[in-house]
Amino acid sequence: MGGDPSCGTVAAELAATTAAGLTPGAASAAEEGELADCVADRTGDGLADDGGLAALGTALEERGRQVTARQGEPVPAVALRSGAWRLEFTSGGLVDTLSLVATRSGRTCDEAFRRAEATRGPHG
Repeated sequence: MGGDPSCGTVAAELAATTAAGLTPGAASAAEEGELADCVADRTGDGLADDGGLAALGTALEERGRQVTARQGEPVPAVALRSGAWRLEFTSGGLVDTLSLVATRSGRTCDEAFRRAEATRGPHG
């Protein structure tokens, strides 16, 4: 995967971005097996306001990520990319949380995601 950062580096980056004035969150239980190097995420309690979301987007862009998509209400979301990593952050939804999820693409991770989906079945 060339010069792409490790999953641990991406997880640390997500932890650092919460310092942009957003509610601190915790890392989710680490993925195991094949997905261990393919997913990094954090979740915080409560909604981030527009200023907090903008600060998070700016912090991620300053770390070399490029915005690829933005969505407004009812659930604000931003998608960014850097190398093989795609990061999406959302605020709100059915529960009042801020969620940051980074997934790695590439042959190894794409195959691992397909196998995990097949194992979970249609309803997760």
